[in-house]
Formats: sequence, structure tokens, C-alpha cells
Amino acid sequence: MADPVACQQFNSLGICVVEVESAQQPRSRPVAVGSGGGGGSQEASCTLDATGAAIPCQEGPSWWVQSLQCYAQPMLEPPPKDSPVWSGHTDGTVYLCTFYTDGGAFPGTNGFSFWSATAPAGPAAVDPAVLAEQALRTLTVPEPTTGRYPAGTMRDGRAFTVVNAYTWFWTDPASFRALTARADAGGVWAEVTVTPTALSFTPGDGAGAVSCSGPGAAWQRGDGVWAPSPTGCQYRYPHSSIHQPDEQVTATYGISWSVAWTSSTGASGTLPDLTTTSNATFAVAEVQAVVTG
Repeated sequence: MADPVACQQFNSLGICVVEVESAQQPRSRPVAVGSGGGGGSQEASCTLDATGAAIPCQEGPSWWVQSLQCYAQPMLEPPPKDSPVWSGHTDGTVYLCTFYTDGGAFPGTNGFSFWSATAPAGPAAVDPAVLAEQALRTLTVPEPTTGRYPAGTMRDGRAFTVVNAYTWFWTDPASFRALTARADAGGVWAEVTVTPTALSFTPGDGAGAVSCSGPGAAWQRGDGVWAPSPTGCQYRYPHSSIHQPDEQVTATYGISWSVAWTSSTGASGTLPDLTTTSNATFAVAEVQAVVTG
């Protein structure tokens, strides 16, 4: 009963497609094609409105237009300008819009054509670097454990090391290993890899940090009491901690991590380096006896 309308959409056979609504069962009308280009600002989420299912955002040269629920591309052989699909226009482009059918369509029933002055808006481009940051946030990057030798205990219960001895430091190897995580959206994925690069030891006596390239090695009795660490993860305290607060030092262990990412788009890069830390408090004692524990 409505007034006649100008045809806006034509199926692949050139037949005008008109949607109507009744008072009993209202139906949504097709959303008008936007005036933006193919890289619209909407989220890179391609879904079917009817089910909410995620679908590919690209099918060959066609891109998904969320508002129209179809894949659009310019017609390779557009009809003559006097064809009804042009609606009297001489500018713009005639687009073919095909529905997502997951391979279950019959020829001639899988879409429509329409004219638009500009390209219909497609999904926003997904930045793989942003996905990499999202993936990184899902990782729990471990803190170092605080292995040390000499690591005796004084009579008052305080842990200690020894002046001028090679104080070994190390972390559990399980805390010094590469970690990976992946995030995906809009048909794009990015994988981030967090790799340990060094173990550092800030002795707490005012000196700068020393570091080594691995997790260090735990001291064993067979290594000898005063031997240097074979990994180079060591520090020699030149003075006792008697003048430090509570006559102790607080050393800081740190693991440095590099962060790199790759993606399904071929893009790759790095994110800012990370450092995880742990502290250990102990005395630096002057002793004359050989340390055996």
C-alpha cells in the first residue's frame, strides 16, 4: 500500500529487490551505503547479524560490508549507463554485493547490485602491532629467583655473604626462558615472543649493577668454596655491610627481556624491553674461617 519507490538494489539477474514491512511483523530495511571509502572506522569485526558468527573480512577482491551483510566489489563489466541500476547517475560505480553462504548458494541467487558514489565502507584495518600488545598483556613474565653463594646464616639468623669472596648469583632456569602468546582479530593474528637476554645483580652497596647473559649456575660443593662462577654471574663485595642500614644490603636481581612480534600480514617488529626484578636482603660479613655451607 506504500507509494512507489525508486529501485535501490538489483539482484544478479537484474531484478529489482524491494523489502517491505507489515504492521504485524516489522522488518529492518537495508542500511544505506555510507559515503566513506573502503577503509572505514568501524571495528575490524566481520559477523553475521542473524547469528553473530564471525566470518572472513575478505573474499578475494571483495570486502565485507557489515551494514549490508555482503561482500562488495566493483562490477568488472558494469551495465550500460541507461540501465535501471544506475538510477540515472553517470558518476560513481555499480557494485556487486554477494552474500556469505559458506559455499551453499545457488547461481543467480547470491547477491544484488547497487550504485554508489563512493566505495562502501569495509572493516577497519587491524593493526598487528596493537594485537601484539594485547598478546603481551596475556603473558605472566616471571620474576627472577634469588639464588646466591656464599649463603650462610649468622648466629642472629641473618643471611650473609662474605667480603671479597666471589658472590655467585643465579635464577632458576625455569624463570629464564622464552615465552610466546598470540592474539587475533578480524582475520589477522600477531604472535609475540618474550626472550630473556640477561640476568643482572645490583649489589645494594652503592655499586652499579653487574650482569651475565644467562641464568647463572647454582653453586655446588664440587665447585670449591672460593671459586669464581663459571658463568660470570658474580660480584665481590669490597667492604662489609656494617655501615649499611640494619648492617645489611638489599640486592636486586633483574631479568631483562626483549619483545618481538610477527603477524599473519607479514609485518613484524619489536615492543619496548621489559625487566622483572626481585630483592634479597643479607649481611656482608668479614670472616676468617672457610665457608662450607
